Parts: sequence; C-alpha cells; structure tokens
Amino acid sequence: ILAKAVADKPQISVMERVNVFDYVVVDNCIKGAYAIGVDEPVMYVISARAVLCATGGAAGLYKPNHPGFSRHKMWYPPFNTGAGYAMGIRTGAEMTTFEMRFIALRCKDTIAPTGTLAQGVGAKQINALGQVYEQKYGLTTSQRVHGTVIENLEGRGPCYLQTVGITREQDEDLQKAYLNMAPSQTLRWLESGKTPRVQNVEIEGTEPYIVGGHTASGYWVSTDRETTVKGLFAAGDVAGGCPQKYATGAFVEGEIAAKAAAKYIAGLRAPDSFDHIPDKVQAEEKRYWLEGFLNYSHTSSIVDPAAGSAEYFTVNELEEAMQEVMDEHAGGIGSHYCFSESSLHIAAGKIKELEKKSELLSAGQMQELVYILELKERLTVCKSVIAHLAARKETRWHSFAENMDYPDSSSRWNRYVNSRLEDGRLNILFRPLVQEGEIYEH
Repeated sequence: ILAKAVADKPQISVMERVNVFDYVVVDNCIKGAYAIGVDEPVMYVISARAVLCATGGAAGLYKPNHPGFSRHKMWYPPFNTGAGYAMGIRTGAEMTTFEMRFIALRCKDTIAPTGTLAQGVGAKQINALGQVYEQKYGLTTSQRVHGTVIENLEGRGPCYLQTVGITREQDEDLQKAYLNMAPSQTLRWLESGKTPRVQNVEIEGTEPYIVGGHTASGYWVSTDRETTVKGLFAAGDVAGGCPQKYATGAFVEGEIAAKAAAKYIAGLRAPDSFDHIPDKVQAEEKRYWLEGFLNYSHTSSIVDPAAGSAEYFTVNELEEAMQEVMDEHAGGIGSHYCFSESSLHIAAGKIKELEKKSELLSAGQMQELVYILELKERLTVCKSVIAHLAARKETRWHSFAENMDYPDSSSRWNRYVNSRLEDGRLNILFRPLVQEGEIYEH
C-alpha cells in the first residue's frame, strides 16, 4: 500500500520482498546497504551516496504477556526487530538512551489501548479496593505503569480503569472505537456480556520495547538527523534523543532527514564508479557468511563436552531463550521491570552465549535465513539495552528503568548515556543535554 504511492514515479525504484540486513560503510562513510531476497537466494549490494534509515524500533526482545505460541501478540509490531538499530550498532554509529525503554499500559490479555478509556470517558485508575491511585504516583505513562505494579505488589490489585457507571451511549461508542483499533477487546466484551458500563476494565503493563518515537532511544543524530556515520540519516523510531514525537513528529523528522540527505548528496563530488560494488572484499565476506547458514546441515549439532551429548537449536528456541533472559535478568514483566548490576551482568553473559549459538543455526530456504538475521538483530539490540541500563546509575523513569541498586534519580545524571562499538567492545559515552533552541552538530 505504501509502495503504491511512489511506485509509478519514474525517479523512484521500489524493491519489495527484499530484506536489508547491513550497511556498506567505508572509513565511516555510508556507501550503500546489503540485502537478501526473501524468496530467491540472491544477495543485493545496493550502492548509495546517502542512506535514510526509518525501519522503526525493536519488539520481541523481552518475554511478552503472552509467551510461547502467542509471543508476538504485543503492543508494537513484531516485524520491528530492531534491524535499523542493529545495523548502526555493528557499523560503529553512536547510539543513545537505550536504557529509556517504553512500557505501555494496556487492557489485560487483549493488549488493547487504555488511552481511549482514560481520555474518552475519563476513566480513573483504581485498585481492587476501589481507591483511585493514579494521582499518587503521577500521570505520565511510566508513572501509570509503575503505580499499577506497586499496587499489585502491595496486595491491592488487580487494578482497573473505572468504567462502571458510564452512559449507555458512551458504552456503545467505546465498543465501536475498539472494534476499529483493537477488535479483540470489543469481542471480549460481547462474548462475556459484560460491557464497560457494567464491569471495570482490568489493566496491566506490557513487556519493554525500544522505540525512539515514544522514548529517546536510537541513533545519536545532529539537528538535521545525520548520524555519526557520514551520509547516514535517521528518522522516526530509530532517531534518538527526541522523545514523544509519535507518528506526526516522525513524519516531520522524515522530511527534515530527506532534505538534509539531498543537500548532503548535492555537496559531494561526482563519484568515478558509483554503479560499482563499493567494497568487493567486504561484499564477498558477507556472501560467504550468509551461505554458511544455508549450507549448514540440519543434522549439525553443538556438542556439550560436559554433558557428553549433542544440543540442537532452532530460531524459535533461541528467541524464546533470549526473551526469558531479558525478562528475568534485565527488567521484564517477570521481575516487575526491576534489575540490578548483578542481574544485568548475568543477562550480558547469557546473551553472549545465545549469540554464539545463533552462528550455528541452519536455513533451508531464504525465509528461514531472514528469521536467523532477525534473531541476530534482536540479540545485538539486547546487548546495547543491557549496557545502557547498567551505565545509568539512577532510576529516572520508574518501570521504564527500575534500577534496584540506584532507586532514586539524581541531577548528576541530567545527561545522555550513549554508546559506540569499537574493536568489538561496546564503549559507553556521556553527552550533555541539548537545550531548547540549540543547534546540535556532532
């Protein structure tokens, strides 16, 4: 649908059923991107004088409310694997604020939005005793989630949005509204016969997501949205340092980045061999690496010398293992979004082990290879999230980052926590806040 709007334009080429998995970067300057066909065994090397990344954030890092078969029934689209983040991290781009995760407050089980209830009919957050608790903790998204967690932990749960007593007209309007945006919620009301005017709506938090449009995680960008990789621009959920821009802000950011990219290209000297592969050696290494997954025998295994037996892994098994690690040790639902330096250290070690195992996966067809690449993208983002959570030694955003070793906020941490991969090691950097009205360049 989106491609149709531009497909007929003679100056635009649209490539569909193609999965971009890495950048072509030479001397910290963007030269294009690598991609594979989803249906055919083809690796593409795409030459480009500038690249704009707008791939969205990362879902599926943490164990969700509905694990197992339904693990991708979630608030944020499951096809947002953190690919744009991962490509930037691996390339050595400076990234920012991955510790500011986003957790949505949703209707229990259906993961339907709560804002329509809170704003549309003025529904208050109440506990099982009927007490309104939202003002006690605050009204930002993180505070609403935090308050719900604490009320449950202290034995006053479950928690609800108070809808009992709304008018029949409001009840019908809510059913229509949710039928449009979250049908499962309306179906639940109809199946049970308990619509919102006769039964309060139970609420819960989701698992954490990494989304720069709601929070501030993503590429460290200049005012014109250029990353620290020359010629690489970012917009939307992948552009960091600009929280709460949401969809309309992302559109504006896309326009800013596109115009800046065009200006950047205009300032370049005409290349001598633009249509040729930017780096043949690098491209050959990528092709060999991909073929390793396709040629690896399905019967191959990892032998554990201690156990004296072979272990077999699938993408799904490693993905679920990753989500378990992040949930238990890096502040997921199961740990009430809490973590400590010790738990993060454990998480980092386990994610490293899963990365090693992911190199021994096999793909029988191209779609399976895409799944392997998506898993590896999530694992790369997990490493950055863990490193950032450990680096910010305070609790600034309750639930979004609940540091049990440092439960309070501090003015000393009025700064950005950034990172950059250098020589295989993720180094943490600290940057001052960019004040309102300031122009920021790297």
